[in-house]
Parts: sequence; C-alpha cells; structure tokens
Amino acid sequence: MKIPYGWVRDFVDLDLAPADAADRLVNAGIKVASVTPLAPAELSGVVVGEIEAIERELGESHGHRLVLCRVSTGRDRYAVVCGAPNAAAGLRAAFAPPGAVLPGGRQIGTARIRGVESQGMLCSERELGMGDEHEAGILVVDGDAAPGVDLVKCLGLDDTILEIEVTPNRPDCLSVLGIARELAALTGNALRVPPTILKESEEPVSALARARIDAPDLCARFTARLISGVAVAPSPGWMAARLRAVGLRPISNVVDVTNYVLWERGHPLHAFDHDTVAEGSIVVRRARVGEHFTTLDGQERTLSDAMLVIADPAKAIGLAGVMGGAASEVSERTTRVLLESAYFAPASIRRTSRALGLLTDAAYRFERGADIEALVDASARAAQLIAELAGGSIARGLVDVYPAPRPHPRVRLRMARVQRVLGVAPPALEAVRILRGLGLSTTEPGAEVEVEVPSFRRDIAMEDDLVEEIIRVWGYDRIPSASPTGAIRLVTQPDSFRQEQTVRAALAAAGLTEVVPYTFANPELVAVLAALDADEPMRLLNPLSQDASLMRRHPLEGILEAVALNLRRQQPNVSVFEIGRTYRRSAEGVREPRWAVIALTGARHRPGWWAPGDAVDVYDAKGYAEHVLEALTLRAREVRPVSVAGLEADSAGALLVNGEAAAIFGEVAVAVRERLGITPPVFAAMIPLDTAARLPRIPVRYEALPRYPSVARDVAFLIGADQTTTAQAIETVMVAEAGPLLRELALFDVFRFPDGRRSLAWRLVFQAGDRTLTDDEVHAIHARIVRRVCDQFNISLRGM
Repeated sequence: MKIPYGWVRDFVDLDLAPADAADRLVNAGIKVASVTPLAPAELSGVVVGEIEAIERELGESHGHRLVLCRVSTGRDRYAVVCGAPNAAAGLRAAFAPPGAVLPGGRQIGTARIRGVESQGMLCSERELGMGDEHEAGILVVDGDAAPGVDLVKCLGLDDTILEIEVTPNRPDCLSVLGIARELAALTGNALRVPPTILKESEEPVSALARARIDAPDLCARFTARLISGVAVAPSPGWMAARLRAVGLRPISNVVDVTNYVLWERGHPLHAFDHDTVAEGSIVVRRARVGEHFTTLDGQERTLSDAMLVIADPAKAIGLAGVMGGAASEVSERTTRVLLESAYFAPASIRRTSRALGLLTDAAYRFERGADIEALVDASARAAQLIAELAGGSIARGLVDVYPAPRPHPRVRLRMARVQRVLGVAPPALEAVRILRGLGLSTTEPGAEVEVEVPSFRRDIAMEDDLVEEIIRVWGYDRIPSASPTGAIRLVTQPDSFRQEQTVRAALAAAGLTEVVPYTFANPELVAVLAALDADEPMRLLNPLSQDASLMRRHPLEGILEAVALNLRRQQPNVSVFEIGRTYRRSAEGVREPRWAVIALTGARHRPGWWAPGDAVDVYDAKGYAEHVLEALTLRAREVRPVSVAGLEADSAGALLVNGEAAAIFGEVAVAVRERLGITPPVFAAMIPLDTAARLPRIPVRYEALPRYPSVARDVAFLIGADQTTTAQAIETVMVAEAGPLLRELALFDVFRFPDGRRSLAWRLVFQAGDRTLTDDEVHAIHARIVRRVCDQFNISLRGM
C-alpha cells in the first residue's frame, strides 16, 4: 500500500525525514518495504505552460490531428507542435521547454515537424512517468496554477512514498489516517483530524432515499447520504495528483472523492447515480442463484446465493463490498448522488472476491475487517468534499440501518502484568499516554487501568494485547538483555529408541526397505494367522473399516499386507522390514511388545550377468535375523526347530541366546499366503526387541588389525544317510577344539549323494596376533579337529 508522506503530515506534525519515520514504523511492527521519491528521478525542468492560442493545423500523423500551439511560461513564449486531442486555447498543462529532461534521460530540444520548428513538448502522464494515461492527451493542471511554476511542486510531486505491507490483523493501518495515528503515538505528537462540517439543506434524506437489510448476517450496517445538484467534472489538480501518487487513475470529481476518502480514512464508499435507483430504495440482500450482473468493468457476472448485492426493488445495482454496477455508475449526466457507506462480513467479501476474480481496493479492506463506526465519518467526509468540488447540496440527515449495535469491549490492564511479561514496565502515566495516543480510551493511571477498545482495533481482545501495544511504542530496545540461567541438561534417548535405531540402520545398510503399515488388523487374516495365545483380540470401538477393526496381534500381519500390495503392483522382488508393535491383553493390562520383522520374496539379487538369479530361501531370513542380533551385540549359540503360528511347521526355527528365543524365522504358511493372494513363497524373520534388550550382550572390544598372515585349511566330512548330525553341532566341536587361533569358520559347500549321504565342507582360517604360524602348528590343530569330530559323531573325513 502506497502512503504519501506529505499526506500523513496533514494529520500530524512530524520533523522526521521519511526514512526515519519508516524506521520508527518498522520498529513498532509496521513493515515499510521501501521509501521512494514520488517524482521520477530524472524528471527536471518541466513547468506549467499555458496554451495561449492554436495558431494553425498541420494535418494528421498516425491518426492524430497536429496543431501548432503558442505556449507561454509567463516570461517566454514557445511555438509547439502538439497532437493531443485535448489541446485547446486557455488550457494550462505540463510543458517541457528546450533543456528539460524526461524519464529515461530523454533530452528535450527544438525539432522540425512538418516543416515547422517545434520548441519543446506538451506532455502526457505517461511521458512524464506519472501514470499510464496517454491517449486522453496532455496532462492538464488547475487553471489557477501560474505559468512557469515547476510542475513537480505544482502537483505536489516533491513528496516521498512509503510502501507499507500491512498484516491481516491490522486493517486500521490501511489508510493515511491509520499511519498518521501510529506516528503520532510513536513521536508523542498530537493527531490532528480536521473536523467535518456538513452544510445540509432543509430537505430530509428520508424523503429521498430508503434502505433495508435482508441479510443481516452479511451486512451489519448500511448508511446512505444524498447530494443533489452536483456537476460531474474533472477533479482539481491537488486531488488528482494524490490519487496518482497512490496508483489510482483520476476519473471524475465524484468518483475521485470516494477513492480519496478510501485512502485517507480507510473505509470504502460507493457513489450511485440516484436517478438510476428505482424508487430511491436500497435493499441489501443475497444474490439469487444464477442472477446476472454487469460490473463497472463491463463484464457480466453470474452470481450465487452466497454473494451479497446492493439492489433496488427491481434489480441489483452493486456487488456489495467489491464493485459497483455499470447501470448505476456516476457519469457526466449525473445530478444526484446516492452515497453508500456500509459494513460487510469479511468472510462474505473474501468468498465473493475470490469466486469472481475481482480483487479491488474495497474488497481488500472489507475482507480484513472494516471499522463499523468509522463508516459514518467517512460518509460525512466524502459528502463534504463532493459538495465542495462538484457543487450541490447535502440532504439533511443520514439513512442509517444498524439492527444490532456492537458494544465496545473493555479490557483490564495491570501494570504488574506488564512487568511480568516484559521484564520491564514504563511508569503507569507513560503507559496510559501510549494507549491514548493509539486511540484507546483509558481510566486514570494507576496500578490497574481499564481500557475501552475502539472499533477500529479489532486485533485487541485481551490484556497481553495491550502489553504488546505498550512495548512496541515504548520500544523493544528497552527490554533488558539477560543471560540464560539454570543447568543445561543434555537430551538422552531411551534405550528402546537407540535399539530400534540400531536395527533400522543395520537392515537398511543390508539393502532392505522399511515399511510402516497400520497397527490395525483384518479379522479374517487374524483367524488364518491364529494367535500367539488364546486371548481375545482387542477390538476398536470406532474402526475406520471392517477390515481394520482389530489391533494387531501377530507381528506378520502388517508386513505381509505390504508384500501383497507390492506383488499386486508388479514388484516381484520384495525385501522389506518393519519395526512395530503388537497388542495383547494380560493380567496387568494391555502389553505392547516391540518387534523387528523381516519379509522376503522373489530373487536374492537383482538379475544381472554378474550374479545368478537365485530365489531367496529360509536361510536368507535366518541370515538377516543373525545380522540384526549381531548389530545388537548378541550371538546366537544354537538353532532349534519350533512351531509358530503363521509359519510352515517343517520350515521354522529359533535362534537361541542363553537358551531363550532371540529370533524366529521360517517360511510363511501357505494358508496365510492364499488369504492375502500371494503366489510365490515368502520367508520371514521376527525378532522380539524387548527380549533382545534383556539378553546378555557380547562386550565390544577394540582389536588391532592383524600384522601377521593367516593360513586357510579346508575340511569335508561325510555323514551317513541314517545320521542326523547337524552342521551346527559339528561347528561347535570344531570351535572348541581349535582354540584361540581359529579366526574364521565358514560352511561353503553342502552336497547330497543319491544314496542319502551328505558332504559338508568348511573353510578354517587360522591366525596368531604375535607371530607367523608354522605349517606344523596348523597341521597339528587341523588333525586334532578332524580326529575329534570323527570320533564324537562317528563320521568320516571325505576322501579317507
């Protein structure tokens, strides 16, 4: 919003430079985006010139009639060729004599046009950089402006524009008066609002105009005044200059007054041609569904019943708070003006403005909340100016429809509260002075004052709002700086959180993707999976849907649905994990055990020439489970077959740590896969994290990189068809017999003979930390291991 600083000074005496005033406003919370001179920087030497005569015509150029004008600047006379349509003898207009400079660095000199010497140039708004108007012709100034006077001073362009960005909660600052009020409070100077004196006729307005509100929820107050005998004409130069300064195009004296008062007082007004209003009667009503209305811009709009219109008994004549109608606009034929000043519901105006794409200055202010009481003063100010500039007489009185007057809220302010909130407080007398300077009425200064909030401050509702008003005017720099005191305690993460982060990092690093399914379960899937115990499932009182009506009881319920979803989306290779909870009842209440769950299906690796396209199997699930336990510094010493709901009975096992199941792995049961529509086999692992948290961990010790070489030996044992010896049992004996020099042990080959015999081959890596091992040492250990294994399990060394 553009605010001319000179206009502000009409309301308050200020000895501040514009930049200093902007700093004061910014420090008080009113953002000033820029401070710029009003006149174009390069404009110089342009004066007021009087066209004394049109000496002759010179033909046409580009559709314009060229004439030779004699222009006087008081002391000098110039012959000027001009093609403006409004050039006429007796006009006083903007004239750039030879030597003047126009925006863009354009130097004005003498030129020959149509064989005639033209000395200087009569200028339009666009040529002067003061607006976009060009086709209407040269810029005409008031007839009382003396020829030769500097145009910048004549039009009041020796001013500075404050570009202010007003927040939605401060509509009171959307006017020159609002900014002047802020600066008056900040400087301590008095706000000077000139009184409005209306010279009214004897004829009452009630005999000429009536109003009725049929939609009080959208229009809380409507007023109207009538001015008769007006003569619509161009506005005086001073008003046109101020309107141009704020970015508005002058239209006529009546219309310009409404725009002028809008900027000055912040309240939108609208002027109707009274003769176009049927019966002089105004009805404020909702638009009818599908009602058509032509706005001032000539566009026909289709309205809805959510929109508010100003109408007469026959038709709509204005779109309330947004734009007037073409059929009732003020024109040069207008002699009687019906002046509207009203209050409309902000939400209604916002909806209408956005729905129709009409973003007007009036809508901008109404949708932020206009002042329901200031509309009377704004109406009186506009009526006074119309009577002064357009002539005519003001009908006596005011049509004022105000069904439910709004009381002024009162807020109690305690000085102790100011001290408590800010850490510092001004004296009570100073606090009261600040509040009164902002237009707030208060009781006498004391430990506690009562403040009456005016209608233009819709943002003040409680005591702390008043505290904010005091400090922003008194100065935020007065708040004392203080170093923080007290002990600073480092944030510590719970053990469970750190455990889950460790598992998440380990599985993500291994190439698995985390999924986060719902904690709700499908009753049909629960029935197929069965339960880990015989407890009744926990039912939701208000489920999202029937297939999510239970709390999850089995760790596989959520992750298997994620696998099924991926397979349906043509993603055949799925390797995912979840860290979640199940919910079970117990004697102590509801327990929520935590789980890390892994599910695998499809190929073990991405297909490529470098790796075979082998499918995952149960050993992949077992390996990932061991990987998780190792990340948690747990070591599984034993594997035991188990029977677990949801897994195939002959393909499920448990990794034991200290005799307790630290992980369960296996192939998902066919019945479960069929229920979910999963065709390929799925392998899963479940790690109970609460169990893992209480198991003893392997201490982590630093070990230097080996300095001496290692020695590898391979050994293969032949196990009979009728023997049930497991690889784990053999490995346990080998580790015990080898001693501390055995660094690695890996089963690298399993071969089954047609007769049922099995061949298991291991690679053993030996290494010492303090010396290079000799062949004799390694041979001795290797022979001891072979002898012990063969004797204990009654098996033979392959090849013997």
